Amino acid sequence: MKLYGANAGNAKRVRIFIAEKRIELPRETLDLGTDTRSPEYLKINSLVEVPALALDDGQIITESMAISRYLELIYPDKILMRKSPIEQAQIEMWSQRIFWQLFLPIGQMVRHELPLFSNVLEQVPEFAAAQRRAMPGKWRWLDREMSDGRRFIVGNSFSFADIQGMVPLMLGDIFDLSVPGDCKNVLNWANSLRRRSSWTA
Repeated sequence: MKLYGANAGNAKRVRIFIAEKRIELPRETLDLGTDTRSPEYLKINSLVEVPALALDDGQIITESMAISRYLELIYPDKILMRKSPIEQAQIEMWSQRIFWQLFLPIGQMVRHELPLFSNVLEQVPEFAAAQRRAMPGKWRWLDREMSDGRRFIVGNSFSFADIQGMVPLMLGDIFDLSVPGDCKNVLNWANSLRRRSSWTA
């Protein structure tokens, strides 16, 4: 197998996932905007996006969630998506909530704000600004949800839902969208994640 990635949020999720599971995979780091748009990479992913996982038989898996699910099944040590139906459902639910409420707004802001994406879509600066304004409220929503004292997104065990949350935390640091100081529950959770070795994956 070979993992194709870049300095991008979706690729970061997979890097954190494999670091948590201690999986060793050959990797190729691509440059966004050049390598990812090359004729060679177009054969791997026609959407010119990362990550992509090339299997030994030539099959390709794209999308960070799909790659993570595949790796979870073939590397069953240290389960991050849980075993019981209710645990799987809760992690899926919270992964989706974190994605839609935190990851996607930052991602949309980035795509409509950075010149790197100017030839990928029609950028709307006002939309980027609206996403930026919305983020403090998004973090406060999560803070209220975590006011029950849980250590992690789903109870007291680290899971894939926390990995979903690590990337918005990192992107928030980069793009001045960090967690507001009054979000004590989220800040405690964030501080615990920053201490994990996978934070630097």
